[in-house]
Amino acid sequence: MAKKILILTFLLLIILSTSTAVTYVNANIQNDTAVIGNEQLIKQELPDYRPENKLVQKDDIEKNVAQTDITSIGKVEYTITEALEPIEVKINKRTIDPNKPMIAITYDDGPSKYTSEILNVLNENNSSATFFVLGSRVNSNKDILNQMLEDGNQIGNHSYNHKNLTTISDKELYKQIKGTDDLIYIATGYTPSVMRPPYGATNKELNNKIPKPIIKWSIDTRDWENRNAEFITRTILEDVKDGDIILMHDIYDSTAQASNIVIPELIKRGFQLVTVDELFEYRESTITAGEQYYNVYK
Repeated sequence: MAKKILILTFLLLIILSTSTAVTYVNANIQNDTAVIGNEQLIKQELPDYRPENKLVQKDDIEKNVAQTDITSIGKVEYTITEALEPIEVKINKRTIDPNKPMIAITYDDGPSKYTSEILNVLNENNSSATFFVLGSRVNSNKDILNQMLEDGNQIGNHSYNHKNLTTISDKELYKQIKGTDDLIYIATGYTPSVMRPPYGATNKELNNKIPKPIIKWSIDTRDWENRNAEFITRTILEDVKDGDIILMHDIYDSTAQASNIVIPELIKRGFQLVTVDELFEYRESTITAGEQYYNVYK
């Protein structure tokens, strides 16, 4: 009898020990992610980015990426299972004459359901623009973002969810900028070279923390306020001149309508429509991280 009790006790100890071990392992798995308030931060393993290799094939990205877009900054979870070897993708290259007038049209806050229409009119007129996109819109618009690049357009960083960057902590600023860069890279293989803070809100302290040239504008169409294609078109055509940077938003139907009118009209008037990078490159003007630029002549 005593022998049976001893055996049963021994078995019970083994079961308890196994249960404890399982609990401990589960705890370690759960603790592998850091929780700050209600925000879960997932450790990221991002591929080595080299500026000379801006694009990778979309199919290769999707094979290697598992991602979930949540609703607000700090709640975006994504991991890359292995580093991606950059693959060159042929981008539409236009002939640009540095001796002829050129301007950069820019669109903020997209992509949206109106962006494709704008891309079409740009492509039909052998022109390009710069799209300052929100990180929160990247995952649901990957095809549009890749189309932007394939057509020769430029993608800029416009933060994750359009917060006033002058009012947030350094930690959140890092998320707003780096998080958006990472999401764009995952979707396209491209990392933005320029930044436009939401509302154009900046100060000296913030500028020193932004690791990209800060692109503002010389013509504000105020299309967010006056959602009228005729007003937007008139605002541009009345004042446009060589070297201008024009601000619009590709989230309004009226802006898409205005783009269909103003883009061919600007070309008819002798302007070349180029990206922000092209504008400064072909005017042989260097742009620097943390500095603000309103037009090619600053």
